[in-house]
Amino acid sequence: MKKAFILAIGLLLSLCNAVAQVKIDRGYGVQKTEAIQAGQRSALAIKYGVKVGVNFSNMSNDMMFDPAFSMGTGFHIGALVNFHWGQRTVSSLPGTGLWGLQPELLFSSNVVKSKGGNIKLSYIKIPVMLKVYPLSALSVEIGPEFSYLISSSPETVDLDDATVEVGDCKGFNFGVGIGAAYEFDFGLMVGARYSMNFTDLGENLKWVNNSNIQISAGWLF
Repeated sequence: MKKAFILAIGLLLSLCNAVAQVKIDRGYGVQKTEAIQAGQRSALAIKYGVKVGVNFSNMSNDMMFDPAFSMGTGFHIGALVNFHWGQRTVSSLPGTGLWGLQPELLFSSNVVKSKGGNIKLSYIKIPVMLKVYPLSALSVEIGPEFSYLISSSPETVDLDDATVEVGDCKGFNFGVGIGAAYEFDFGLMVGARYSMNFTDLGENLKWVNNSNIQISAGWLF
């Protein structure tokens, strides 16, 4: 799983590098007739971006003892590539159609509260969001999230009569995200996303970090 995750990161970075060689004329700053001609040549708009935001994370428990989990606050930061296909109308600019795709590479710090103290989980995440644009600037998104837990703290948490070794938790996680975003003409992007993981936190630890709400702001270039 670790090798597959590293390969996925390499493929994403290679994609970003390859796309960076392509110049897409989205028709900005040109006359309407020129924009239409540009749209006829290519209806794909490619944008690059950065994003940062806050995480609100919780966790479910399938163990005999009750950790009394509750929502904690963390953060995320990273980069993305936004592909937007089609044209809304014949006279619309390229990249204003119904469909889009947005792969991202994020560092995510998730914090979950428990009666034994805060549990901090640091992930490298690769969400791949299929986007549907009911409006040219407003999108609804859904897609898989591939994550790798790179560190967890504290080393141990005391819960009732049990001592849980949280620091040993590392590895691959798979989940799904769903959300919405709005892209302003001048580059600002805001969004919200809910993600759910389906993988236990540890081999013998039946905790699932299955509730993460992201509120993000970013910039598209």
